[in-house]
Amino acid sequence: MYLRTHVGHTTLLALALFLGYSCRKDVHEFTPYAPVAEDLQSLLQQVAESKNTTTLFRFESNGQVLADTVLSLPAGVRLHLEDTETLFENENGVSVPCSTCPDLKISALFAARKSETAALQLSQLTYPEGNVLESAGVLHLQAFCASQRLRLRPGHSLKVQIPVLAPKNNMAIFTAHTDNAGNILGWKNGTTPALPVLWPSGLGTLQAGYETQVAQLGWINCARILPESTTPLCVALPKQFTALNTRVFVIFQNINSAIALSGSISQSRFCLEKAPLGYPVILVAIAKTGNQYWIAQTTTEIGNHTDLKLIPKPVNQEDILALLRTF
Repeated sequence: MYLRTHVGHTTLLALALFLGYSCRKDVHEFTPYAPVAEDLQSLLQQVAESKNTTTLFRFESNGQVLADTVLSLPAGVRLHLEDTETLFENENGVSVPCSTCPDLKISALFAARKSETAALQLSQLTYPEGNVLESAGVLHLQAFCASQRLRLRPGHSLKVQIPVLAPKNNMAIFTAHTDNAGNILGWKNGTTPALPVLWPSGLGTLQAGYETQVAQLGWINCARILPESTTPLCVALPKQFTALNTRVFVIFQNINSAIALSGSISQSRFCLEKAPLGYPVILVAIAKTGNQYWIAQTTTEIGNHTDLKLIPKPVNQEDILALLRTF
């Protein structure tokens, strides 16, 4: 087996973001515009692509057994391939030994920053409960034999190590819950522990982080449910800002968590029903109407029934990109 590694921009999940506004010289009048989903989707793709890359590991078989090996991502995440002759199967449940695969490809994307997960539409909420998660990072794993998609065989797993500066207790692996179109609705399970460990960094020092066993490919999240009591957190915008054309994010300041607030197409109110009490957060609303971008931002600490009003201001595209990339 010979290994080749490639790093390139990730193919991002589609992000549906819309908005509508018009203005006079003396006062802003809000008039619905046609949705501009493609423009805002492209904008958020720029945020994600500036930070995210997919790493592709490629093994060209010569008929020999692929020895146990460690695959390292640019962010320091490590994937341990072990027992490679029994590790994978195809989507029909037929075993695919790595030695029989002429072109084995394993792709991995790791997103740790809050701006990354927000741009990729990976809100840190459990499904269906809606509890807020603190994340150490989100990982997307895929495997292929030539063009044939592979999955892990039942009873088999990948050991994954995720570096962090200060590991916490009670972290676990959550898997993505998706709708029929593949859109991620939230994170479920959370029963497989992610344990604080140390491993050699290769520089003569030890790296702190989490170690866990991943039993399925796709999207996984190393995270924990925040234990504090919760309360509704809501944001009110001018009436033409609805879920049809607006996206509002809550960015937690002292932990790694970013969430898109829920809204409806008939109201200009966006809410997080189970916001944990006592956390300082930044609330950001982004929009576009015609050729004009809009943004609103404020900071607050989550208290009982926090209810805020935001008035978007006209900005250019670069202003939005610069702000989102700071998180």
